[in-house]
Amino acid sequence: MNKKLIAAAITAAAGTVGVKLTADIVKEQLSSPDNKRKLLDIGHKAAMGLVGKIADSVSDKGFPYINRYDNTGFLEGNGYFIKEPAKEAKWYVGFAKASVVPPVLEGDYYIGGYLAFPPNKMNGIMNEQMVRAMAISDNSGRGIHVFAVIDCIGISGTDIRDIRNLIGDLISEKNILSVNISATHCHSGIDTDGLWGDLPKAFKHNKKEAKKGKKGEPISGKNKGFMTYLKKTSAKTIRKAVENMTPGELFFAQIPIGDYVRDKRPPYVTVNDLTSLRFVPENGGKEVNAVFMAAHPVCYGYRHREASRDFPGYLCDRMDEAGVDSLFIQGAEAAVATNRGPHIPDGLTTDEGIKAYGEAIADYVMGYDKSEYKKLSPVINVTVSELFLRADNKILELGAKLRLVNNPLVKITMADDGDKEDKSYELFLVTEVGFAVLGNELSIAMVPGELIPEIAIGGAFPDWASYHGKNWDKPSLKEILGTEIAVAGLCNDFIGYIVPDNDYGSIFAPLHYEEAVSAGEKTASNIVSAFIRMKENADKITVNKSQIISE
Repeated sequence: MNKKLIAAAITAAAGTVGVKLTADIVKEQLSSPDNKRKLLDIGHKAAMGLVGKIADSVSDKGFPYINRYDNTGFLEGNGYFIKEPAKEAKWYVGFAKASVVPPVLEGDYYIGGYLAFPPNKMNGIMNEQMVRAMAISDNSGRGIHVFAVIDCIGISGTDIRDIRNLIGDLISEKNILSVNISATHCHSGIDTDGLWGDLPKAFKHNKKEAKKGKKGEPISGKNKGFMTYLKKTSAKTIRKAVENMTPGELFFAQIPIGDYVRDKRPPYVTVNDLTSLRFVPENGGKEVNAVFMAAHPVCYGYRHREASRDFPGYLCDRMDEAGVDSLFIQGAEAAVATNRGPHIPDGLTTDEGIKAYGEAIADYVMGYDKSEYKKLSPVINVTVSELFLRADNKILELGAKLRLVNNPLVKITMADDGDKEDKSYELFLVTEVGFAVLGNELSIAMVPGELIPEIAIGGAFPDWASYHGKNWDKPSLKEILGTEIAVAGLCNDFIGYIVPDNDYGSIFAPLHYEEAVSAGEKTASNIVSAFIRMKENADKITVNKSQIISE
């Protein structure tokens, strides 16, 4: 063979081998965990940058500077805590419930819970969404507290304050110190958040309306008539609950529930105890049972178009039928789903299976050994705090600017000079956190979103397993509060998922969907820090029994 041809063949072969070796090296580099994360982070940053540019193009004229922020409707709870029951102390509890669905439906209604194109327009009602309210007092003369829950995907702090303002007279007259409203987070109810309507139409319309500030008329997935009815009905129901208050005894139990639920996100931590708060009236009337349980009500799936309360509704219906007034309060449910397999017989339709699951939990709670319940001494302490979170998730910022959601945002400058409006500001989300302590033995942690369970009870990733290779150095809420704990999730606001900072990753990373709908990467640490501050302040303002003035 010609030497030149041989040389050329050898050179070509060497080049082919070189290309293959280069490709293998690149493949090996990309497959390493560190480089995979770097690529995911680059993708995340690019996506958030694009969304940020779109958000920057939308006017924020309607959001006030912090010096002009009006927090009317915020209630901070007790002015001081007590450790021992007051003289004449006794539990008083009242209950009421009502449908939040108007008798006549006008306009478009969307199912809230799944992004869909075209959007999921409601085509019927399987069962009506409800509001259930429980008013409670320890008869210490310090006032009344209300815990209410609405069958819905979530409800913003703005809308919750509207409900409080509708009962402003009652709050003054009855000395109501806190009104805490949460959502069951069912994904098959009428949209109460706004994200699940006709988004392309809303974007085009709302971008123009944003320039008008407060005078703008945005559209979203929420039906205005429905929301007006929901707020008025919720206010009336709270009034009735307060009117219905009667003396009795209060008990609680932590009931094992682990085989009813499953976690879909590592490190696979679930709250394996359901908390049952049980009130037994002196007059022989109906018991009240508030069930705190963590599991997503997503049983009907992506394209379901008939409004339904999902399994929490069937759970409450079963207890109602048994003569027990009930509330289902969603817990630290982040990526926690139902586990229906062990409890539901084969051969059922989808709806029959969901109904059977809700009823199985209700039967389990009502049949639980009453001797396992602990009696709570008549002492309730509640503290609630406003929290300002930097809105660093550009998806949330865009939704807020377009008024798809109406969570309260404010502008904060580095140095606030009174009325001077310095254009170098950042947007902060205004939300609420708080906790209630009953009988010094049970704490209810009130968080404004979908809490990762390990934040509540511990078990977060260590540094070597977390997305950022760092430890989660915060104590659990249970450690902070120092008692048995129940979580009231999506309470007093709806800000999305709350993920430990050390595992807050790229939205493109496997099993990191939750970051796409979270307020930001520091949300968890800011919330936990707020709980630490509240607990420290509560300890400082605890008074002795001799200082208590009873009614």
